[in-house]
Amino acid sequence: MRVTVAENWWQVRGAERYLIESIAYFNEARVYSRDGDETSSHEAIFKGLDVLRTGMDINPLLLEPDHLLRSVELLLGSPGNRLAVYGTLRPGESNHRVIAGIKGEWISGFVRGRMEEYYGFPFFVPDARSGTVPVEVLTSSELCNSWAAIDRFEGRWYDRSLIPILDSNGEVLAIANIYCKSRSPKIRLCECMDKLASTPDQDTSGFR
Repeated sequence: MRVTVAENWWQVRGAERYLIESIAYFNEARVYSRDGDETSSHEAIFKGLDVLRTGMDINPLLLEPDHLLRSVELLLGSPGNRLAVYGTLRPGESNHRVIAGIKGEWISGFVRGRMEEYYGFPFFVPDARSGTVPVEVLTSSELCNSWAAIDRFEGRWYDRSLIPILDSNGEVLAIANIYCKSRSPKIRLCECMDKLASTPDQDTSGFR
């Protein structure tokens, strides 16, 4: 079955498998890029695009070979304008101040995966075979100018990854960014311990 790429194409029956597989490659590309391996990053992006080409009719105008990340943004409905949070970044929680100044709209949803905790730090681990974790999703064009600051707050033990946002029936609403457990081989648990030691008075019940 081939699916035509259009607005909200991920809501079409049969499209979710291509969405999940391609997002896995795009997230892999982000890890490579953060670790300075741009060649592997570009290769992973091309693999993700190839997944979409295999099962979907993609408008060539949506693909910009010289601007790969822009192509991903176009195909996934501008996920750079969405942030899913599951812990203390949520409205009313202790670290919401980090994003409180970003104007936008909030909705509730779910993501597939599980929660883990190390030394008091919560980590979301994406897993398409797991149950769901409730999240709050901020949609704002101001996020594009805020990612660097939020990334600094989260630190290198978290990866900012793309993930489908689901409604209560399991249907895909949109694609958003979420901070999850780092997969980078350069990250070690001792970094989490160092952060604990350097912020003894900070609330570590959940940074997300």
